[in-house]
Amino acid sequence: MSKQERKSLNDIHDYWKHKSEPETYIKPKKRSEFLGEYVKKYAKSPDSILEIGCNVGRNLNHLYQEGYHNLTGIEISEEAVKLLKKTYPAMAKQAEIICSPIEEIIQTIPESNYHLTFTMAVLEHIHPDSEWVFEEIARVTGKYLITIEAEEAENWRLFPRNYRKVFEQYGLKQIEESNCKDAGLELYTLRIFSK
Repeated sequence: MSKQERKSLNDIHDYWKHKSEPETYIKPKKRSEFLGEYVKKYAKSPDSILEIGCNVGRNLNHLYQEGYHNLTGIEISEEAVKLLKKTYPAMAKQAEIICSPIEEIIQTIPESNYHLTFTMAVLEHIHPDSEWVFEEIARVTGKYLITIEAEEAENWRLFPRNYRKVFEQYGLKQIEESNCKDAGLELYTLRIFSK
Protein backbone atom coordinates (compact mmCIF):
# COMPACT_ATOMS: atom_id res chain seq x y z
CA MET A 1 0.00 0.00 0.00
CA SER A 2 1.44 3.38 -0.97
CA LYS A 3 1.82 6.17 1.55
CA GLN A 4 -0.77 8.16 -0.40
CA GLU A 5 -3.36 5.37 0.11
CA ARG A 6 -2.54 4.98 3.81
CA LYS A 7 -4.97 6.64 6.22
CA SER A 8 -3.83 8.74 9.16
CA LEU A 9 -3.91 7.70 12.80
CA ASN A 10 -6.91 10.02 13.25
CA ASP A 11 -8.74 8.29 10.37
CA ILE A 12 -8.19 4.89 12.00
CA HIS A 13 -9.36 6.16 15.41
CA ASP A 14 -12.40 7.84 13.83
CA TYR A 15 -13.42 4.60 12.13
CA TRP A 16 -13.27 2.56 15.34
CA LYS A 17 -14.93 5.28 17.43
CA HIS A 18 -17.84 6.00 15.09
CA LYS A 19 -18.23 3.57 12.18
CA SER A 20 -17.37 0.06 13.35
CA GLU A 21 -20.96 -1.21 13.98
CA PRO A 22 -20.32 -2.82 17.39
CA GLU A 23 -23.70 -4.62 17.36
CA THR A 24 -22.20 -7.03 14.81
CA TYR A 25 -19.75 -8.27 17.49
CA ILE A 26 -22.36 -9.46 20.04
CA LYS A 27 -23.35 -12.87 18.67
CA PRO A 28 -21.49 -15.72 20.41
CA LYS A 29 -18.71 -17.04 18.24
CA LYS A 30 -16.43 -20.04 18.11
CA ARG A 31 -13.53 -17.63 18.33
CA SER A 32 -14.36 -16.72 21.95
CA GLU A 33 -14.39 -20.43 22.85
CA PHE A 34 -11.12 -20.93 20.94
CA LEU A 35 -9.50 -18.09 22.87
CA GLY A 36 -10.95 -19.36 26.15
CA GLU A 37 -9.25 -22.74 25.78
CA TYR A 38 -5.85 -21.03 25.60
CA VAL A 39 -6.63 -18.67 28.48
CA LYS A 40 -7.47 -21.74 30.62
CA LYS A 41 -3.99 -23.14 29.93
CA TYR A 42 -2.21 -20.04 31.21
CA ALA A 43 -4.48 -18.32 33.75
CA LYS A 44 -6.43 -19.36 36.82
CA SER A 45 -9.74 -17.72 37.73
CA PRO A 46 -8.32 -15.14 40.21
CA ASP A 47 -5.58 -13.99 37.80
CA SER A 48 -5.84 -10.49 36.33
CA ILE A 49 -6.65 -10.47 32.61
CA LEU A 50 -6.61 -7.55 30.16
CA GLU A 51 -8.23 -7.48 26.73
CA ILE A 52 -7.02 -4.70 24.47
CA GLY A 53 -9.82 -3.74 22.09
CA CYS A 54 -12.68 -5.52 23.88
CA ASN A 55 -15.43 -4.00 21.67
CA VAL A 56 -18.83 -5.12 23.06
CA GLY A 57 -17.17 -7.56 25.46
CA ARG A 58 -18.02 -10.90 23.87
CA ASN A 59 -14.63 -12.41 24.74
CA LEU A 60 -14.61 -10.95 28.25
CA ASN A 61 -18.14 -12.23 28.86
CA HIS A 62 -17.13 -15.71 27.72
CA LEU A 63 -14.27 -15.64 30.25
CA TYR A 64 -16.60 -14.26 32.92
CA GLN A 65 -18.96 -17.18 32.36
CA GLU A 66 -15.97 -19.52 32.71
CA GLY A 67 -15.28 -18.11 36.20
CA TYR A 68 -12.76 -15.35 35.46
CA HIS A 69 -13.80 -12.22 37.33
CA ASN A 70 -10.60 -10.14 37.53
CA LEU A 71 -11.13 -8.70 34.04
CA THR A 72 -10.22 -5.41 32.39
CA GLY A 73 -11.05 -4.26 28.89
CA ILE A 74 -9.83 -1.27 26.92
CA GLU A 75 -12.09 -0.05 24.13
CA ILE A 76 -11.93 3.06 21.94
CA SER A 77 -15.65 3.17 21.02
CA GLU A 78 -18.11 4.73 23.48
CA GLU A 79 -20.96 3.12 21.52
CA ALA A 80 -19.37 -0.33 21.97
CA VAL A 81 -18.88 0.26 25.71
CA LYS A 82 -22.54 1.32 26.12
CA LEU A 83 -23.63 -1.81 24.27
CA LEU A 84 -21.28 -3.94 26.40
CA LYS A 85 -22.94 -2.64 29.58
CA LYS A 86 -26.42 -3.25 28.16
CA THR A 87 -25.67 -6.71 26.70
CA TYR A 88 -23.53 -8.16 29.50
CA PRO A 89 -24.57 -6.27 32.68
CA ALA A 90 -23.21 -8.83 35.18
CA MET A 91 -19.78 -8.94 33.54
CA ALA A 92 -19.75 -5.14 33.06
CA LYS A 93 -20.48 -4.60 36.75
CA GLN A 94 -17.60 -6.87 37.77
CA ALA A 95 -15.00 -5.88 35.14
CA GLU A 96 -13.10 -2.65 34.72
CA ILE A 97 -13.92 -1.25 31.29
CA ILE A 98 -11.75 1.66 30.12
CA CYS A 99 -13.11 3.70 27.22
CA SER A 100 -10.03 5.19 25.56
CA PRO A 101 -7.69 4.82 22.62
CA ILE A 102 -4.84 2.52 23.70
CA GLU A 103 -2.37 5.34 23.01
CA GLU A 104 -3.96 7.51 25.72
CA ILE A 105 -4.13 4.92 28.51
CA ILE A 106 -1.38 2.30 28.16
CA GLN A 107 1.40 4.42 29.69
CA THR A 108 -0.66 4.98 32.87
CA ILE A 109 -0.91 1.25 33.60
CA PRO A 110 1.64 -0.09 36.10
CA GLU A 111 4.34 -2.50 34.97
CA SER A 112 3.39 -6.21 34.98
CA ASN A 113 -0.14 -5.24 36.05
CA TYR A 114 -1.92 -8.11 34.30
CA HIS A 115 -1.08 -11.80 34.60
CA LEU A 116 -2.39 -12.33 31.06
CA THR A 117 -3.01 -9.81 28.28
CA PHE A 118 -4.76 -10.75 25.05
CA THR A 119 -5.83 -9.28 21.73
CA MET A 120 -8.04 -10.62 18.98
CA ALA A 121 -8.05 -8.82 15.63
CA VAL A 122 -6.99 -5.53 17.24
CA LEU A 123 -3.21 -5.06 16.97
CA GLU A 124 -3.52 -5.41 13.19
CA HIS A 125 -5.31 -2.03 13.27
CA ILE A 126 -2.57 -0.21 15.21
CA HIS A 127 -1.36 2.57 12.95
CA PRO A 128 2.41 2.60 12.20
CA ASP A 129 2.64 5.94 14.04
CA SER A 130 1.53 4.11 17.20
CA GLU A 131 3.82 1.08 17.08
CA TRP A 132 5.41 2.32 20.32
CA VAL A 133 2.39 0.80 22.13
CA PHE A 134 3.76 -2.72 21.53
CA GLU A 135 6.60 -2.11 23.97
CA GLU A 136 4.04 -0.77 26.47
CA ILE A 137 1.86 -3.88 26.04
CA ALA A 138 4.90 -6.02 26.85
CA ARG A 139 5.60 -3.81 29.87
CA VAL A 140 2.10 -4.12 31.41
CA THR A 141 1.95 -7.88 30.83
CA GLY A 142 2.96 -9.79 33.96
CA LYS A 143 3.36 -13.32 32.61
CA TYR A 144 1.53 -14.17 29.35
CA LEU A 145 0.48 -12.40 26.17
CA ILE A 146 -1.87 -13.99 23.63
CA THR A 147 -2.23 -12.45 20.17
CA ILE A 148 -4.77 -13.63 17.59
CA GLU A 149 -4.08 -11.38 14.62
CA ALA A 150 -4.10 -11.31 10.82
CA GLU A 151 -0.40 -10.92 10.16
CA GLU A 152 -0.34 -10.70 6.36
CA ALA A 153 -3.59 -9.00 5.36
CA GLU A 154 -3.30 -5.37 4.34
CA ASN A 155 -5.77 -2.63 3.53
CA TRP A 156 -6.43 0.94 4.65
CA ARG A 157 -7.00 -0.19 8.26
CA LEU A 158 -4.90 -3.39 8.43
CA PHE A 159 -1.15 -3.16 8.91
CA PRO A 160 0.71 -6.48 8.43
CA ARG A 161 3.26 -7.48 11.07
CA ASN A 162 4.85 -10.64 12.44
CA TYR A 163 4.00 -10.42 16.14
CA ARG A 164 6.74 -12.85 17.12
CA LYS A 165 9.29 -10.36 15.79
CA VAL A 166 7.40 -7.47 17.37
CA PHE A 167 7.18 -8.83 20.91
CA GLU A 168 10.39 -10.83 21.18
CA GLN A 169 12.34 -7.59 20.75
CA TYR A 170 10.72 -6.43 24.02
CA GLY A 171 11.78 -9.43 26.08
CA LEU A 172 8.83 -11.77 25.57
CA LYS A 173 9.45 -15.31 24.36
CA GLN A 174 7.03 -17.09 22.05
CA ILE A 175 6.03 -20.42 23.60
CA GLU A 176 3.17 -21.47 21.33
CA GLU A 177 1.90 -20.79 17.80
CA SER A 178 -1.14 -22.04 15.92
CA ASN A 179 -3.37 -21.23 13.00
CA CYS A 180 -6.91 -20.23 13.88
CA LYS A 181 -8.89 -22.22 11.30
CA ASP A 182 -10.85 -24.04 14.03
CA ALA A 183 -12.13 -20.66 15.20
CA GLY A 184 -13.22 -19.64 11.70
CA LEU A 185 -10.33 -17.18 11.43
CA GLU A 186 -8.65 -18.50 8.31
CA LEU A 187 -6.00 -15.80 7.91
CA TYR A 188 -5.14 -15.43 11.59
CA THR A 189 -2.20 -16.61 13.68
CA LEU A 190 -2.36 -17.31 17.40
CA ARG A 191 0.85 -16.63 19.31
CA ILE A 192 1.45 -17.05 23.01
CA PHE A 193 4.33 -15.29 24.68
CA SER A 194 5.80 -15.65 28.14
CA LYS A 195 7.75 -13.07 30.12
